[in-house]
Amino acid sequence: MISETKFHPSTELLQEFAAGTLSAGLNIAISAHVEFCELCCHKTSEFEAKAAIDWLQTSEKHSSSDYSDMIAKIVSQPQQNHIEQQDPSLSEIHMLDHSVSLPKVLAKAASNGLVWKKLSGGIKQAQLNIDDETQCEFIYMTPGSQTPAHKHQGSEITLVLDGSFSDELGEYNRSDFIMRTNKDVHQPRSDEGCLCFAVLDSPLTFTKGIARLLNPINNYRFRRSMSQRAV
Repeated sequence: MISETKFHPSTELLQEFAAGTLSAGLNIAISAHVEFCELCCHKTSEFEAKAAIDWLQTSEKHSSSDYSDMIAKIVSQPQQNHIEQQDPSLSEIHMLDHSVSLPKVLAKAASNGLVWKKLSGGIKQAQLNIDDETQCEFIYMTPGSQTPAHKHQGSEITLVLDGSFSDELGEYNRSDFIMRTNKDVHQPRSDEGCLCFAVLDSPLTFTKGIARLLNPINNYRFRRSMSQRAV
């Protein structure tokens, strides 16, 4: 783990993460950050311990017969007599001149492989099908690249995995966890190159130039992708 992280999930997000109430995509992003960040790892452990104590206190209100019935149901289920082989993980992503080791949870999420698409401005994107609530993707910004200026209709979570990028609101380095809302307008750019994992709960909206013509397409593709996963 490293301790130079400047940007972290909020306390509320970490509490929801510990309670298991977030979307799968957001859970993965926070879990990867926690693997990087000693401070958030410690906080998460505290929240998980408190949640366990609360559960035990609540469980004392149940009668012993309730547990007997629960155990009987578990025992009656057919038992597996073999161990399923786990899918191999994609432990690294190869960039221009080096490889980036992924946090364990992201390596598992990307185990089926990544299909990279070239976007405008020197940006590459590889999407992951995690859940039907969010769009999850790896974003690689080549050195000297920048995205079109845009805002978000909802929220965007970005975890920096390697390199750095900046926007009108700050500069972000490896392990930083950045949250943007529908109140933010920004134009990320990277001088040295940057690999990120991003989670969006709604399509972005370009705010300048010819890129604005793509907004209807972005909206359609996002909604269509979410509806297909929900089937």
